[in-house]
Amino acid sequence: MIVEKAFDINDWVVLVSIMVVWTIFFRLPKTFPRQITVLIMLYGLTFASVLDNSFGAKAFDFYDIMDGPVYTVMDAFVYFLYPPFAYFFIYIYHLLKIKSQGIILYILLWSLLSIFVELVYENTHVFTYKNGYNLFYSFCIYLTVQSGLLLFFRVINEREK
Repeated sequence: MIVEKAFDINDWVVLVSIMVVWTIFFRLPKTFPRQITVLIMLYGLTFASVLDNSFGAKAFDFYDIMDGPVYTVMDAFVYFLYPPFAYFFIYIYHLLKIKSQGIILYILLWSLLSIFVELVYENTHVFTYKNGYNLFYSFCIYLTVQSGLLLFFRVINEREK
């Protein structure tokens, strides 16, 4: 891994975002058993890294993270953002006790929120799209990943009871 050539706005955005989301995470009441929390966060980290490395890698090369195609230390920091977002998604779902008829709306709203966050990251050059990639593709990915996360949570939560 290479160290950044310059510490720019995208680096600051990522570091501040990490501090904010992890502070929120640690201040939330502990609602789930530790093993469920770890599994939720691993889901967020795993899917983010697999998808980012699939769509951003040479096979597709749809976007770069941070300062270009070369992996740097700050690229790795971006992955610290995904686990808390996965946790927040499940935490709020559980807190609001969303039933089957509200699940589709919930996933749609979170996918829109995810697009908004990604738009901020695009405008601050955390993500740089290329080769025709746009936010519509990300929206479809969020719909799929968040649906999978909710299904995953429901399965592991049932087994825990």
